[in-house]
Amino acid sequence: MGTIMTGSIILSILQSILFWDKHLGISVFIFTTLAISFLIYVLYKSKKIVNKKALWFIIPIILLSSTYFLFNNAFFQVINIIAIIILTFIMCIYLTKTKIRTPQFLENMIKLGIGSLEGMQEVGENLKKYKKENNIKQEKIKKIGKSILIVLPIILVVIILLTTADSIFANMFEGITRGIKNITIPQGTFDFCLRIITIIITFFLIAGYLINLIQDNTLFTTKEQDQNTKGIQIESMTINMMLTILNIIYAVFCTIQITSLFTQIGNAEEFNYAQYARQGFFQLMLVSILNLNILVVSNNNRKEQTHKQKSYTKGMSIFILIFTIIIILSAFYRMNLYEQEYGYTYLRLFVYYILATEMILIIPCFISIIGKKIDLLKVSIIIITTMYIVINFSNIDSTIATKNVDRYLKDESKREIDISYLINNTGTDAIPELTKLLKAKNEKIVEKVKTYLYLEKQELELEKTQWQEFNYSKQKAKEALKELNKYNTNMYN
Repeated sequence: MGTIMTGSIILSILQSILFWDKHLGISVFIFTTLAISFLIYVLYKSKKIVNKKALWFIIPIILLSSTYFLFNNAFFQVINIIAIIILTFIMCIYLTKTKIRTPQFLENMIKLGIGSLEGMQEVGENLKKYKKENNIKQEKIKKIGKSILIVLPIILVVIILLTTADSIFANMFEGITRGIKNITIPQGTFDFCLRIITIIITFFLIAGYLINLIQDNTLFTTKEQDQNTKGIQIESMTINMMLTILNIIYAVFCTIQITSLFTQIGNAEEFNYAQYARQGFFQLMLVSILNLNILVVSNNNRKEQTHKQKSYTKGMSIFILIFTIIIILSAFYRMNLYEQEYGYTYLRLFVYYILATEMILIIPCFISIIGKKIDLLKVSIIIITTMYIVINFSNIDSTIATKNVDRYLKDESKREIDISYLINNTGTDAIPELTKLLKAKNEKIVEKVKTYLYLEKQELELEKTQWQEFNYSKQKAKEALKELNKYNTNMYN
């Protein structure tokens, strides 16, 4: 218990040094690495690790934390914090359990989160217990504290006098004194008190989570799961009726797709592809997601079925799977038509990634339907996590800028570019690509881009970043903005 308390105190102070009043950068990578290492150490010492394969989750967690200094995307900076926390919860569940069934998984996640808050009460009780059992140590600590309070002011006065007497000596202590000031003397009493409160709250959260995690009664044991899990129980007639009706609807729909969309290539005079495509790709994406969930539910039904009923369910499920593939391809094709006409945005690229993820998820789903043993939950988590890592490291801001800029410069006479969208919705990751527009023929676009880039250059040059805020994307943008030196800068100085 002492290890948890000590480690939690160190992590809570460290988070204040790394994050307080600073932009997110390499600090997230450092804190996440140390926090995960301490978490694994606590579980190992408590002999709670029963499934070492779950340690592979460390890789996506660390990769997501590294995006904070590799890229500069405002959207992912928010979402990735949530993703890191969720992946940590998932890792802990799989580390401490030999077998996890789908019905208990979400309940385990909720219990782990709520239990962390409950564990905060036990942290307080442990602190009181520690206080009573360590009176002798307390007296020693008090004596040491009093000594420091007496000695420290004298030392500080001596250092101040010596630094004013000699410039070389002053330079030696400049970095140290500045660091002490930044950590221990925030601007204003309110700021200082708020920082202390944040450290205390963080300590209780970390310690509460770890105490809750190592207790035996926080999550279901494997035996309890096997005894209590009855699984999904729905009448076979209900499932087969639903699958049959859906297959009839999808058969009609897919026939229309094949005849009205896929076979009309080249007939632009009679058919407005972009407008037709705009009507449905989001709906089709949602339908395909719904289908995958229906298949999971229908094929995890624990209600007793005859061999004939099981065979019929499998057959209908395979048809649903085939129709789902057609629906995904239709949604993908619609999005492609629309994006070629109107360009690339966050939402449109996200749709591509979601559809690609669904297409991959169909593979384990099919394996499960035909009766092969597969942990569908675990495989799905791995696929979704992998695809989420891929979209993070695809550098989406740069991708959007590259696609739109290249598309426009390829044929300026026929293409348009939404320069306002690129300026307002992308960050420093897109700047190297936007510099290409300085060579465009349209003077209005060149002036807009030039003005934006000069303002960004000025902001980056004036920004005083600390080491915790280091970001490679900003450094790369600074290098790219040197291109502006070729242009007349008088109007922007």
